[in-house]
Amino acid sequence: MRKAEIKLYIGEKNKLKFYIQELLNFYYSLIKKKVLANAILILAAFSLAFSVLDVFGIVSWRQLFTVTNLVDGVKPSDSDFAVYFLDVGQSDCTIIQCDDEVLMIDTGTKNQVYTIRKSLYTLDIDSINYMVVTHQHDDHMSGAAELIEHYDVDNIMMPKLSPINAVDSLTYKNLLNKIGEYDVNPIAIESGYTFQVGSAYVEVLAPISQDKELNNMSAILKITYGDTSFLFQGDSEQKVENQLLNLEYDVSADVLKVGHHGSNTSTSVNYLNKVNPDFAVISCGPDNNYGHPTYGVIDKLEERGVTTYITSLQGNITAVSDGKNVSIISE
Repeated sequence: MRKAEIKLYIGEKNKLKFYIQELLNFYYSLIKKKVLANAILILAAFSLAFSVLDVFGIVSWRQLFTVTNLVDGVKPSDSDFAVYFLDVGQSDCTIIQCDDEVLMIDTGTKNQVYTIRKSLYTLDIDSINYMVVTHQHDDHMSGAAELIEHYDVDNIMMPKLSPINAVDSLTYKNLLNKIGEYDVNPIAIESGYTFQVGSAYVEVLAPISQDKELNNMSAILKITYGDTSFLFQGDSEQKVENQLLNLEYDVSADVLKVGHHGSNTSTSVNYLNKVNPDFAVISCGPDNNYGHPTYGVIDKLEERGVTTYITSLQGNITAVSDGKNVSIISE
């Protein structure tokens, strides 16, 4: 596979971005304090000593930067299957790792790309097997083009649009250009499509049919690992939920990624009863203008005893499964 191309900072690997940025910030503060000369001597001695330790395998630069929190992405799990719900404000991005393969669901907004890249760094991810854009709204896709520039992306999956829901934004055009430029394999995603990420089985439940409302074109994914399952709703609304119920799709899941950031347009009572999750995760920004998550959705979850996590309150959220049980850790 081609190597990730780095354009923002000098270096051959994406990891150098973080080293350089943090060092520049550090020295800028020292310059203001007029202690640069001493700082250079200290850095030279420290770098020499630490490089020797690194060469002999005693400790690595990665360990140093992670332990000192100079890179503050999501903390990696030791599990063979882990789902990382990233805190990306009023947008969406989830990273799934299974048996050394990677699935990314949604790519956040452009101003959240650095946040996503920090977590890709701490998770030691240089390539993405599958990148899914659940639908072509900016808060779900506008980080994709830049991520494609800097990481090896094998496949990108998006709903196929039609004249009734065509997207003509510069963000979307740029993404299509990057897909061609970097030779990423495009896959039109629709109900019935299946694939695997490691030993995890991924089933696409929606979109079922064309809809003029782009939210209702959202890809809904059910991921099964052993006896555990995770349901990702995108921004699909109750209309699509009813379609799935009428077609008797199996939407049951241990973990529900709540639709449309916790909006009252999604998560109907009947649908929630069928999903019957133990855990729910809502991705939204603090004090957002949309009122997400709504009290109505939170009440429905609480009434059913669903343990609910919200990124605006609890930051990055990690769910792990051993194939039998799911546990969740929030930061």
